[in-house]
Amino acid sequence: MENICVAFQHIGYKRHPSIKNKLIVDEQVKDIVEKIFDMYANNHGSVEIVKYLNDNKYLSPAGYRKTGAIQDKNKINYEWNEVTVCNILRNEVYIGNTVQNKRSVISYKVHKVRNVDKKNQIRVENTHEPIISKDTFEKVQCIIEKRGANTKFKYDYLLRGLLYCHHCKRKLQIVLKKNSKRNIKSYPYITCSDHKSRGCYPLNINYENFENHITNITKKICTKYADKEIFYDIYEEYTNKTFNIQKKYKKKLEQINNEILDINNKLDKMYMDKLQGIILEQDYIRVSQKLIFDRISLEKQKEELEKKIIVAENKISVKSKTTEEKEVDKLIENFLKLEKIDKMHLYRLIDKIEIDKDKNVYIYFNFSKLNLILENLEEFIKIEELINENNQKCKVV
Repeated sequence: MENICVAFQHIGYKRHPSIKNKLIVDEQVKDIVEKIFDMYANNHGSVEIVKYLNDNKYLSPAGYRKTGAIQDKNKINYEWNEVTVCNILRNEVYIGNTVQNKRSVISYKVHKVRNVDKKNQIRVENTHEPIISKDTFEKVQCIIEKRGANTKFKYDYLLRGLLYCHHCKRKLQIVLKKNSKRNIKSYPYITCSDHKSRGCYPLNINYENFENHITNITKKICTKYADKEIFYDIYEEYTNKTFNIQKKYKKKLEQINNEILDINNKLDKMYMDKLQGIILEQDYIRVSQKLIFDRISLEKQKEELEKKIIVAENKISVKSKTTEEKEVDKLIENFLKLEKIDKMHLYRLIDKIEIDKDKNVYIYFNFSKLNLILENLEEFIKIEELINENNQKCKVV
């Protein structure tokens, strides 16, 4: 630990009075850091956070270091900006970690530096007291990842960052569709921008209807998962189904192995017959070529079946992970308590949502057990409920 050198310019921390290279919490500005993380985790973008800090006359980190003041009603300098806020939101120092070797010098002559990949950075955990919990920090990183680098959105839609084109796999855009008539409200629509240049398909889906559609499905899935009696019935049926499919694959694989073995025995027998002059050379070549062609076809089938068996085994083993169960249990319990769906929880539940050219919807959850319920969706949700005016349907993935 004595070789770890920490920086002291982070707002929220100050130098320890007696221990070298040690950070301690600066109680004067600790609340500012907490407020920044709390606002971002509750659907306020960096633009809103900056506006809040400047409207309330909070001095920027540079202003605080220079003047020692937290707020100044008459301030005209030391404004907060989005770069500073985003750097704070990404900084692991606020969960008690010290990260070094973030940048390296390309050339000392021209003083150029470059960012170092995360895997090559030096990370030491628990070097000082955290201000932000790891859970909150991870949720914020999840939101940043889904939103992308640009967080300057006038309209921060709930599903922004989750929507993808099923064909080109690019993120879909949410745009306001202007109405030619005056005094008529513009509505947000989902579209695949530049689809023509990529040879993709156009989309024109009413966002508000689509959001309601997805949130209703997510709530129903979480409710069914929370009802353990129903969930375990689905789980048992799914497991039995997977075992049965796996059993059929193995039976077919055994049959193919026997057929390959039979072909090999025939080839060996024919070769001996050719050596002994029982069959002619031309007959041996003709028949052996046909047998070899059949064997190649069987070997391809065998390879495909072996892959399917591995996939089936993985599906069964994934369902038994208790760590995932604990995480999803806690997440869904908190999710169902919400009166209004929270972006932070939704990002942790859903990995991505794909839409194809026919407006079919493919939902991919971050948890295998929720994907399991999605596969059984028709059993407890009437299909009529999944169809809206745009003919959007929820597909099994």
